[in-house]
Amino acid sequence: MERQELFAKMEEFLKKAMANRDAVIDADKAMKDQGLSSSGRLEFFTMCEDEWDLMFDEDDQDEVENLNQAVDLVLKMLDE
Repeated sequence: MERQELFAKMEEFLKKAMANRDAVIDADKAMKDQGLSSSGRLEFFTMCEDEWDLMFDEDDQDEVENLNQAVDLVLKMLDE
């Protein structure tokens, strides 16, 4: 899967988790600073796990602050 395609899908997941489909996402800004709650963060990672049949461990999730980092993590996991 290409990064751009993955990014677009994950951006939609993030907007859904934020309950704001019209949000303008800054991919380099911390997701929590853009309005993502802790329960929304869990929902975001769960959507990614379900979509690509992945399992994030807590350490991986804790290291991800922004959308670009989340995309990089998923790409890495898909390549393994």
